[in-house]
Amino acid sequence: MEEEQEQEQENNSTDETSRLKIKEDYISKLPYEVLAQILSIYPLDSGSKAVAIFTGLWNRPCIQHKGRTVKLQDFESIISSFLVNFDENNPLKKPRKLEFHFDRGSIVTASIGLNKKLNLDFSKGKQEFPRQFGWEIVLNTLDFAQPSPYPFSVKTLRLTSVNYLSCELVSSLINKFRYVETLIIDKCNGLRSLKVEGLAKLTNLIVRDCVDLKSVFIQTLELKTLRYGGPLCWFSLKNVMYLEDVMLDFECPGFIHLNHHLYNPLLRAIRDVKVLTFHGWMFKDVFGPLLFSKQNEEHFRFSKLEDLWWVDSCMEDHNINWLFCFLKFCTSLKRLFITIDPRSYSTPSAGDNERPIKVQKGQLRKLKMVKLEGFKEEEDAMLLKERMLEVFGAEPRVVDVSQGMHTRCLIRIPKRQAFGKEKESKKVKFHYKFVEEVEGNGGLCSKHPHMP
Repeated sequence: MEEEQEQEQENNSTDETSRLKIKEDYISKLPYEVLAQILSIYPLDSGSKAVAIFTGLWNRPCIQHKGRTVKLQDFESIISSFLVNFDENNPLKKPRKLEFHFDRGSIVTASIGLNKKLNLDFSKGKQEFPRQFGWEIVLNTLDFAQPSPYPFSVKTLRLTSVNYLSCELVSSLINKFRYVETLIIDKCNGLRSLKVEGLAKLTNLIVRDCVDLKSVFIQTLELKTLRYGGPLCWFSLKNVMYLEDVMLDFECPGFIHLNHHLYNPLLRAIRDVKVLTFHGWMFKDVFGPLLFSKQNEEHFRFSKLEDLWWVDSCMEDHNINWLFCFLKFCTSLKRLFITIDPRSYSTPSAGDNERPIKVQKGQLRKLKMVKLEGFKEEEDAMLLKERMLEVFGAEPRVVDVSQGMHTRCLIRIPKRQAFGKEKESKKVKFHYKFVEEVEGNGGLCSKHPHMP
């Protein structure tokens, strides 16, 4: 009887495996056109998308290279046709990825994603020595009462590796877009000056890894988010009145003497932001001299800043002093994130010819949490906590995040409970220990919005 039951279970298992194999073979061997027709009947939810990804249909490119030289000037008509033929209701009916080969070694990969995303990527093409160029991008300027030339309205536009050959063609295409909300410009070698105009709708601008960029001019009425990663360059922002979220990930310029007044428009533009990412050296070498002027020191404040992410190479005394000098201008700060990255440019400590900076006392009444990442010594966190109490009269929750360890909270303990390093330390006034952080603390220990 047991043998019969085992044989029956084995047969059932074999039948189930066979059915699974048949299903798998059936789906994977279907022609793309048939599979696309089947999936297009149903809404594009997680199930149908999973099938599309599994079978390769989701990322299947439609490569168009007809064996003859196609001029780069045909770019606009080709991409326009790609957008016109795309069916938003049945996104799997037509290829959502196009790769086209032009003359002069140019290749563009255009892909349409969910949530009205369009990516135009020129990185596969022939990469010559980048010729420098200026680029003017105008978005959302058409009359909204007029019908759109494209049935597919782009909301997120990403432009990658655009060069001096393709920039004007791309501009001619995208200036017909009228609903772009997010613009991403990525890895455009040779781009020296960038001008972005968006009279409406454009709320998010991201520029990163454009290694030759020297100047950025922005004129947008509704811009709320600006994230920049690349070389230190000149910024001009016009009619930008609603900026809330800014990330300035400048690379070290490699020289000391700067014309600080060139960066005053940028400083004024970020004055009312709620979220900010900053490097320690940027405050010392770029914005510090502007803020330390008599007029700014008395009246300038980041009065709406709630979340600050401060990146530095270490937390030595002079680094802490520069941080505290900046915090004096952040009277509404609620959460402070400090990341120690040894790869970050280090501001040299005060030498014989440089007068040490003086830290004046201030108030941070709304500061609730300080999150530390990359601190090697526990004593550094304790000293920082005591300095904040001494300078600002603040005792926020101090949370430490170390690789391979649970999130820990630094608490002060009575002297009789002190032990180990806490007792041996001669620099700190009080006794502390780290305890594992508990969940459910109102989101105070969540990541900074700019953290990956």
